[in-house]
Amino acid sequence: MSEGHGRISIAEYVSGMSAFLRRSVQKRLSAIALGTVAVMFTVFLVSQMIPASYTATASVRLARVDDEDLLTPQATATQMNLRAFQVRALDAAGLVTGPDDRGRKLILDSFNARPNTAGTLTLVVTAADEKQAGDALEAAVSQLNKEQEKLRAPLVSDIEALLALADANIASLTRIRESLATSDSITPSAAGDPLALAWRRVWLLDLTTKNERSLFAANAQRRRLVSRLGPANTYPASLSDDVVVVQASPRPVRHAIFAGAIALLALLLYAMIRMPGSTRAD
Repeated sequence: MSEGHGRISIAEYVSGMSAFLRRSVQKRLSAIALGTVAVMFTVFLVSQMIPASYTATASVRLARVDDEDLLTPQATATQMNLRAFQVRALDAAGLVTGPDDRGRKLILDSFNARPNTAGTLTLVVTAADEKQAGDALEAAVSQLNKEQEKLRAPLVSDIEALLALADANIASLTRIRESLATSDSITPSAAGDPLALAWRRVWLLDLTTKNERSLFAANAQRRRLVSRLGPANTYPASLSDDVVVVQASPRPVRHAIFAGAIALLALLLYAMIRMPGSTRAD
């Protein structure tokens, strides 16, 4: 029984509120509609006068040496989000001129780097035009490579030194192979001694076999070193080709709809509060 009374009370409450809202609005319906349209039209015109700005979003593949990240994505994002880093990037690229340039302020205020998947970052920046937004991303990646070179160079130099040693070892083993292969390498001191000649041949064959094994191992080591410096394992940071640039402002239609919704709500509340007492009593 109580549940039935509860349902009836809720229905009556909703019905009463609907009637109250209808009586509040019906006398001011035209004013509410005209006020909402006026606000939307005004905001639409004002929004169109706002200078345009564009937001670019792109993914960055972080630098690696010997299939290892130079820095973690978190550390790289922290480095790139520093204001000093962004200023150096803009100055190095000559992208914007003067501290009062609007594009410079937009870039510095909006630039954001955040870790994405393993070995990648997502960069977001807003600029005064589409080209400037894309150029800002390229400038940031270029500056990142420049500043990470001090970390990258010693690692690459160590591998190149090992590669130089491997090349020298291969060259030495190749000369030994050529020496062992010459016809005059078998010159026994006792040319008429068949046993000495046979032992010398066995000895040379053993040397040749060991040299070939060493040469094979040296070439395999060199291939591994070359692979460590290859483009699949060692590369600088690079910007993805799929840079997405969208207009961030102005968006007059969106702003007008948002302002119209707020104006409509405010006018409805005003109509309910200002409803004449006689109407309320009814």
